[in-house]
Amino acid sequence: MRFRHVKSLARHTAVYGLGDLLGKATGILLVPVYARLLSPSENGDMALAYAFVSFSVLLYALGLNHALVRHLSVERGAEGMRLRFSTAYWTLTAIGVLLSLLVWSSAARLAIVFLNSTSYADIFQIIAVILLLDTLSEPFFTLCRVRQRSGTYASVRFVQHTLQLGLTVYLIVWEGNGVRAIFWSNLVSSAFAFLALCPIGFRVLRPIYSKPILRELLRFGLPFVPSAAALLLINLSDRLLLKFFLGKDAVGILQILFRFCLPMQMLTRVFRSAWAPGVLAIPDRAEARTVVARVTTYYAAGATLLLLVLSTFARDLILLGCGSRASEYLPAQGVIPVVTLAFLLSGLYIILTAGVYAEGRSRMLPLVVGLGAGVNVGFNLLLIPRMGVLGAAWSTLAAYGVMVVFLYFHTRRFYPVAYEYARLAKVAVAGGIVYIGVSGFAPDASPSGLVTRCILLLAFPFILWGWNFLESGEWQEIRQLFRLPKQAGVEARESSGDRPDVP
Repeated sequence: MRFRHVKSLARHTAVYGLGDLLGKATGILLVPVYARLLSPSENGDMALAYAFVSFSVLLYALGLNHALVRHLSVERGAEGMRLRFSTAYWTLTAIGVLLSLLVWSSAARLAIVFLNSTSYADIFQIIAVILLLDTLSEPFFTLCRVRQRSGTYASVRFVQHTLQLGLTVYLIVWEGNGVRAIFWSNLVSSAFAFLALCPIGFRVLRPIYSKPILRELLRFGLPFVPSAAALLLINLSDRLLLKFFLGKDAVGILQILFRFCLPMQMLTRVFRSAWAPGVLAIPDRAEARTVVARVTTYYAAGATLLLLVLSTFARDLILLGCGSRASEYLPAQGVIPVVTLAFLLSGLYIILTAGVYAEGRSRMLPLVVGLGAGVNVGFNLLLIPRMGVLGAAWSTLAAYGVMVVFLYFHTRRFYPVAYEYARLAKVAVAGGIVYIGVSGFAPDASPSGLVTRCILLLAFPFILWGWNFLESGEWQEIRQLFRLPKQAGVEARESSGDRPDVP
């Protein structure tokens, strides 16, 4: 029974991953375009503009999509689902229209504040439309997640990101449109996602509204806003402070190096998409906690392997992706392993939020993330003037480390989970041994050095095997995960329970 739920989570995570894969892969595949055809300053402009987008999303959403995940996952009545969804959607629509009009009318001022020039005002006008389209489409994606229609979610995301990738390459490489091409491509892909999901959303959306329901949704969702703002502060304050201390070129260098860490961020993102609905779908709370413990072990092993891969080939990735401009990025190659480890810890943070969702304790999240944000800003102010972009990377790692430790001890009071500490220790020790080994050969770009690093990297799974990391019969269960597509229909029905399919 326990592994059935692990299997269901794995299936939905894998399918969500197919859709989000290209979203993050877009950032990786476009590195040669951005690094070779755009200057570090232009990459800095892109990073700073998207920092504004990320913070704006919080004001547009007000945590209502988080609230929909919680409330629609446990709502059994069709009419109740329609009322909750419609109330949230009409609220988001009104907020989105008002805020986008404000951004559009303030485009010139925003361009001066963020990009130091009114010539970029048109970019913020494009951003105003993107924010509105994403606000209108995100509840539809949430509906797919809650009803565990991961295939629809993945298909739309996949086409959306493919469209954005193709348009960006065309407009930059062939049309020479520079940094503006990135935002035009985003606008077109966001419009596609909204139009593609309209038929699904409109099946549930009704011209109904309830103020008591809105208060109930906001009571759960609003506490996510300060915590999400603090998370963004952790991820984006370094861009703003780098611009202040070192200029836009440093921001652009950090932005490109962050893109090499996107595989780990992608893993945590698709995991997050399936995590909350998957845990809430397990009716037995004791069994849910057992699943949380087992998933933590599997995540730690897989994420550590990915960390080792990205750390081992950090220099090679920069040389391959940045071409003739690699010399501008190589001095800061140490950013890649540090930021990748930070993203690994962010995945553990997501796992720890299982108790928050299950027990409805979202009000404590702002304190946890606020603590991390404070650590991040403090370390950035201390380290960036001394270490440059590498200081920003260490600040991100410190912030996520503090958050994981604090949330771990806090959630144990109301959602105790018997984590598999011995197995987690094996993963940590084996990963440390392999990392030390490959670090000695990192500067060696010769064929023999590359082969040596590959051999040392392969030692990680063999060390775990030799230490009896897998329990008796567990390997056979894990192998079943690769046969998930054959049983997808059966498990989708099992995991959805008796929740009605709202027409």
